[in-house]
Amino acid sequence: MYLPPHFKQDDPALLLEVMRRYNFVSLVCDIGGTPFASHIPVLAEAHEGHIVIDGHMARSNPQWQAMEKGNRTMAIFHGPHTYVSPGLFKPGNRVPTWDYISVHASGKASVMHEATEKLSVLTKLITHHEPDFQLNFDQMPDAARDGLLKGIVAFRIKIDQLEGKFKLGQHRLPEDIPDAKQTLYNTGDESQRDIAAWMRRLGYWE
Repeated sequence: MYLPPHFKQDDPALLLEVMRRYNFVSLVCDIGGTPFASHIPVLAEAHEGHIVIDGHMARSNPQWQAMEKGNRTMAIFHGPHTYVSPGLFKPGNRVPTWDYISVHASGKASVMHEATEKLSVLTKLITHHEPDFQLNFDQMPDAARDGLLKGIVAFRIKIDQLEGKFKLGQHRLPEDIPDAKQTLYNTGDESQRDIAAWMRRLGYWE
């Protein structure tokens, strides 16, 4: 992605946190010379010194076949984002902008067809999102669970390229901060407050 140095974030722990918190991704790879994207929940975690991404998709989705052939796959994690009005800054030649956090994670995928492998991925996702549902899932009739598993494939992407872009107003002049802080952090909507919390956490606001 386009990544000016002042927006670059390469702390693996921070990037993994973003990937786990905002885990509904755009999964992109090439199919026949054309970019192809799926929109799915995944689970990122550190594994044996690498970051891996586990997920599943419908067997009818052609993307897994491209992944199985060795096509590189990119998962785009969309963190918080918000419109930023020029009215938040001191008067001058200012224009609207957009603040956001995004992580691009790329690598080659292993596609999993065995029922035990697919169950493992499903269990991880359930545990991440709604652990109390696991008992219900375990008690599902075998025929229903088998039908579900036959309709999906699971995958794991071993990440070998990781890019983080945190465009959070860190290039703004210091005198812009008070008005922006007051609006985004105290009276903004959920997305604005989320962006403001990251700004404060990373030290862009004292």
